[in-house]
Amino acid sequence: MSQQLLSDDFQTAKATKPLPFDKALLQLPRQYLKVLFHPSEKTFKEEMGKASWGITLFQLYLLIVVTVFFSYLAHILPSSALHSTSNLVLGSFRPFAFLPSPYNGMLWILSTFCIGLGTAYLFSKLWHGKGTFVAHTYSLLLCTVPLVTISGALLLIPSSGIVAALLFTLLVAIFIYRMVLHTMLIMAVHDLSAGWATLIVLIIPMLIVILAILALLIFATEGTFLEGLLTFDWISHGSKKHEEYK
Repeated sequence: MSQQLLSDDFQTAKATKPLPFDKALLQLPRQYLKVLFHPSEKTFKEEMGKASWGITLFQLYLLIVVTVFFSYLAHILPSSALHSTSNLVLGSFRPFAFLPSPYNGMLWILSTFCIGLGTAYLFSKLWHGKGTFVAHTYSLLLCTVPLVTISGALLLIPSSGIVAALLFTLLVAIFIYRMVLHTMLIMAVHDLSAGWATLIVLIIPMLIVILAILALLIFATEGTFLEGLLTFDWISHGSKKHEEYK
């Protein structure tokens, strides 16, 4: 019975006609608020039928403009949180030092959007998802544009020390929330279960990121990182630790 209701909701959402560009543009602020403050599969089902290439490409352009604007503005403010975030060090690894500021932030935002969209749509289709690419992209932009705008505004806040750490934690939380919304929209757009949607959004990209980090470490260390892993005597090392413990 519940499966039938979900299927009926999906068909109803597909029956919704895209709005003319001018009306779609006027409705965007309300849609952003609705998606952020009333997140659910039902919300995305109600909005996805309004997708058209015109308003989707406009939002993509808006995402690029917002990303570039806030990245450059935060870059020229020497006390902004962007500088503290760019100089973040995890052990000996600087996650945002791949490119000089502000290009590292731009690359991070736009690449995570493109990779997330591409992998999610591809694997949704592999699991017999019913949605279209334009509906998926449109729905993802509805949550990405406002969240990237909020993140960009936070990066303008003057901060250092513990304040910078708190802001970084908040930025991570916003990114995770974006992934949660992506899970909901996959359930709505492709009519997939919560389990499959979670696998597509969280597990598969995490595996890809881990493999990419390993490849980057191998490249950066000219293979010595991999050589160290392969030549490490795990068994004897574990036995030695065990003997010391005894």
